[in-house]
Amino acid sequence: MRNGITFVHSADLHMDSLFKTKGHLPEELLERLRAGTFEAFDRLIQVCIKEEADFLLIAGDVYHEELRSLKAQVHVRRGFEKLQKHGIDVFVSFGNHDFTSGTEHAVSFPENVFLFESERVQEVPFYKQGELLAHIYGFSYETRVVKEHKAQEFQKTGHPPYHIAMLHGSLESNTDHDVYAPFTLEELKRTGMDYWALGHIHKREILSADPLIIYPGNTQGRSQNEQGPKGCYVIEEQEGEWVHRFQPLHSFVYESVTVPVPPLENPNELERVLENVKHHVAESGGSVMLSVTIEGSGHQWKRWWSSGVMDEWKDIVNENEDVTEGGWVWIEDVRLDERISWTEEDLHGPHFTGEFLKKVNEADDEALDSWLAPLYDHRKMSRFVPSLNEKEQAEVLEKAKAMAVNQLLGSGDDGFDHT
Repeated sequence: MRNGITFVHSADLHMDSLFKTKGHLPEELLERLRAGTFEAFDRLIQVCIKEEADFLLIAGDVYHEELRSLKAQVHVRRGFEKLQKHGIDVFVSFGNHDFTSGTEHAVSFPENVFLFESERVQEVPFYKQGELLAHIYGFSYETRVVKEHKAQEFQKTGHPPYHIAMLHGSLESNTDHDVYAPFTLEELKRTGMDYWALGHIHKREILSADPLIIYPGNTQGRSQNEQGPKGCYVIEEQEGEWVHRFQPLHSFVYESVTVPVPPLENPNELERVLENVKHHVAESGGSVMLSVTIEGSGHQWKRWWSSGVMDEWKDIVNENEDVTEGGWVWIEDVRLDERISWTEEDLHGPHFTGEFLKKVNEADDEALDSWLAPLYDHRKMSRFVPSLNEKEQAEVLEKAKAMAVNQLLGSGDDGFDHT
């Protein structure tokens, strides 16, 4: 038997994501976006074959919805059949998006695939050339939400050379994501597992080097909230040394740039600004969905932004972009970040603006929830308003505060004596 072990760790494939908020994009670009998760999966299969992996781990959310599309299921099956021809096994757990109780008309997979289908943690032996090489431990979500500390249920059994655990969940202290199957690092380390293959968090991160505890992130970004390269990890162990290598799988990435721009005489100069941004981003290679934030001061920026002229120039600059070939850069949106010429210390005092800032700064979570309630309760608007984590709430509050104060100062309703 070959010494050591080599496997590929992936998670959060979200096959056939619908990109529901992209309806304003041209059909050619929508097709490129829709194909992204399928192309990333195909590259995942090729990585396993090229690396001569012993097996592939997929730690949850293979599909984007519990009602898995037939197209996605068949595509996954065909990929697994390729791995079977190369003698590569696959271990799959299902997460909060593709939980097992929502499955209908599930497609059968080849014999090289093991599916964890219960919320009970179980171990599965992996044999290589007739010898026991590893125990793989895991579970699947039966419903959308799992709140129990599942890490406590992982217990080593037997004496194979390797014990490898799969867990779709989040750190108990996580505030940037819905916390499912919560755990602490101490809980994971106490189990004595050699490797923890995590899923659920779409940002790749190495939580521990000894033992290795890794989030590979998702395989293809799907919004500006999922920026940068996306892919999987190739894991190797030889003579007691564990080596991990990130392998990109994405077809395109999401990026954002902030561009300081001096006051312009004419909005037509925006064409040059946006073209320069695209050229700079294109130099790094690859295809990019780009968000541009223009950082500037002066009343003309707000006027151009509110009139829609900035969006018009964005569309004009995008018109000549050929998205059918690789290496395209598409400006998804243009935002305005006005430089403020005031500080809160300047405005504190017994006038309206000072009282306004005081009230906003004293706002707690309950007050913020009440301010946002009309949006979330609105019959039509609620579908388009995403839930916000603590960090995002703070950012929204700061931007709203700056916009309100700018309006007050610009209208003269600031409480100061301007005589």
